[in-house]
Amino acid sequence: MMQHAVDLWAFARPPPPGFFGLGSCCARLAVDADVPGSPRTPPLAVFGLGPSFARQAIDADVPARPRPPPPGFSRPRRALPPPPCEIPVQPKPPKRAAPPAPVSTDAAEKPSATKRQRLCSDYEDDIDANLRLTERSPEERPRPDYLKTVQQNRVTPSARASLVGWMDAFVRRYGLADGTLHHAVAYVDRFLSVQAMNTDKELRLLGAVAVFVAAKYEDRCTVLKLDADKIARYGGFATRKEVLDMERRMVEALGYQLGGPTAHTFVGHFTRYAQGEEELKIQRMAHRLADRSLLDYTCLGYLPSVVAASAIFLARCALNPPDVLTWSTEMQQLTGYSVLDLGGSCLPAMCYFSQSIICEPRC
Repeated sequence: MMQHAVDLWAFARPPPPGFFGLGSCCARLAVDADVPGSPRTPPLAVFGLGPSFARQAIDADVPARPRPPPPGFSRPRRALPPPPCEIPVQPKPPKRAAPPAPVSTDAAEKPSATKRQRLCSDYEDDIDANLRLTERSPEERPRPDYLKTVQQNRVTPSARASLVGWMDAFVRRYGLADGTLHHAVAYVDRFLSVQAMNTDKELRLLGAVAVFVAAKYEDRCTVLKLDADKIARYGGFATRKEVLDMERRMVEALGYQLGGPTAHTFVGHFTRYAQGEEELKIQRMAHRLADRSLLDYTCLGYLPSVVAASAIFLARCALNPPDVLTWSTEMQQLTGYSVLDLGGSCLPAMCYFSQSIICEPRC
């Protein structure tokens, strides 16, 4: 009897889950065995192999995966940086307050000019230097002895003072701008330093024209207040042509230099930091003293800045309380003159002819 070879694999079927103590791993192998095209794999249970070997066989065909940590141990995790919006920002330390300025124990000394608010800090030094340079220019300065050398005593100091008083009344009559009188007197003195006057009428015409030109320089609204016809009527002159002819003659003699600084200019420049009613009173009185200096012929020998500083000194001496210094460090810095500089110049002369203002101040 002929025996046929029996294919034992044909009768192999996947055991149910849990059969022979095999789990889903062996069931997976058995199913894979019946899939066409897959290699035949004998049931592991036939060879007495347990589930541990089945696990190793499966792991050999499956890509390696990270094994779970043993019980009681957690897998280390890499801490990710927080997003930028969640990063805490350290608060900035507060700025340290500036130490308080030292307070002077001297009650007589007022705050320095450097501690006050500067009006035009970028240009103040240049303005001061330009004023000092211009006042020393020969073109802007009259001759201090022109009454003797040029006019040959045809014009006396008293006649000049009378002319200045008449010009002052002229300025007040038409309400012209501040500083007009000082510029007008400067024009007269400069003109008389180069040309002689023959008659009093001609001298008065010169004074009226000087006021007219100075008013046009100081105030753009002068044409609405004053013209050649009004000057001719006020001065008792014949026609407006005389006024215009003298105007051209004077401007040519001055070399068209009409903007030089005067004592009025320097009083305002030196008191530009004036604050409070007391300092404003000193400023007004200093302007009055500077106006009075125009009457004195001897003040022509001093620079306008010296006249202005002397006027401020006398005003402070008359109005300041006894516990306040007459000439402080601040004023010396602003004017550039010390008490010794003023005492050896025009201060004694101004003190002499300004007694009425100093003794009875009206500010």
